[in-house]
Amino acid sequence: MPKLMKKLGMIIVVAFLLDMTSYVTHPFPSVAQGQEEYDPPSCKGNPAAGPVKCNYSNGDNYVGGFANGLPNGRGIYVYAAGDRYEGLFRNGRPNGQGIFIFASDDRVEGEFRNGNIVNGRSIFKNGDRYEGPFELVQEVDTKNISSQPAGRGRFIFANGDRYEGEFFAGSIFGAGVFIRTNGTRCEGQFYNNKLDGKGSCSYPNRSRYEGELRGGVPHGRGIFVQSNGQRYQGVFRDGQPVDPKKPQ
Repeated sequence: MPKLMKKLGMIIVVAFLLDMTSYVTHPFPSVAQGQEEYDPPSCKGNPAAGPVKCNYSNGDNYVGGFANGLPNGRGIYVYAAGDRYEGLFRNGRPNGQGIFIFASDDRVEGEFRNGNIVNGRSIFKNGDRYEGPFELVQEVDTKNISSQPAGRGRFIFANGDRYEGEFFAGSIFGAGVFIRTNGTRCEGQFYNNKLDGKGSCSYPNRSRYEGELRGGVPHGRGIFVQSNGQRYQGVFRDGQPVDPKKPQ
């Protein structure tokens, strides 16, 4: 392996990129879809005078504004499984600003529309978080519908590493940049959580690579430039130069 390639550290970079998959595809269920399919709840209180307390036959509970037999206004809905939503309701569903807290302590907060998060952030109990827009996605096999990261957003790891760029259906997909706390920075086109196609990387020791990548490592034609200006220009395969000649 040529000396200049030993400085790349690309395997470490791609490992971090691949690790993101398990986080950004975390399923966010369609929350608080209203109680039209349930028996009318048993409620105490006068909606015109203030908050009411309601118990549902499935074990769910609600405290807050109430109108036309449904949660309306500000309230707290607690599911029998331990999940809960706190925020604004309209016609029995979250609409407006709110926060949905999972029994696992993961949470999503921001703007809800018709029962689903559309813009805000998801915060994981391990300290990782996503910030940006969401869209509804239906799984092909199960037909389940969930809110997933979509559009331009960012995913921030608990250790400070972060990705900023495009998401699609819960996956990293499109133009973006991955930045590590040690100063390593890679940007380009991401497909299904991997940096593929043309891109560039810069490193803490001031070396850099520009060219084709596959899975976050040099693969195809590219240029690697050391901090002292020496360079290798040619074809790379799996992070290594095909013709390991002396740097130019």
